[in-house]
Amino acid sequence: METQQTAGECPALGQTWLPSNTRGFHGDSVRFKAKLIGVDMLPSAGGDKMCRDSMTKLKRMEATARKQGKHKQRVWLKVSSAGFKIVDERTGAVQHEHERSNISSLVKDKWDLRALAYIYQEEDIYSLFYIKMAHLAEPVLDKIREIFEKTDEGLPDCCTQISQASEQTELP
Repeated sequence: METQQTAGECPALGQTWLPSNTRGFHGDSVRFKAKLIGVDMLPSAGGDKMCRDSMTKLKRMEATARKQGKHKQRVWLKVSSAGFKIVDERTGAVQHEHERSNISSLVKDKWDLRALAYIYQEEDIYSLFYIKMAHLAEPVLDKIREIFEKTDEGLPDCCTQISQASEQTELP
């Protein structure tokens, strides 16, 4: 079921917001239904291998928790020109708010087509946020690029498309 949502509007019970409905930019932000797999602290911002290792670690932790009957937290990933917000689906509480200027990279998981991760820097602390989307991650990444390109800063030309080789986009 497809339903178009506007900024600040909660979906009706049983409705979801699908990436296929994101052709236009409506309001200040767009949100995507997702599950937060986990957050991992990193020693630095860079490195494709470091990101992959961190994602693998979080996947293993999630698999262990699933065996114990625990579930991933259902969230909305809210994307705007200012950055990202991770909002709890049930309570509506903002769990994490990340300014765009502190997001150093965005990575699509090459083994799970619905998963993506990004690195956020707060002072000298780097955190990898690993998220599994309700649908494919590629339309979400396309929408993120579109939103960020509409701001004054925009994305550098080299980063407007995710290369198939590295599956990583560096953000300004």
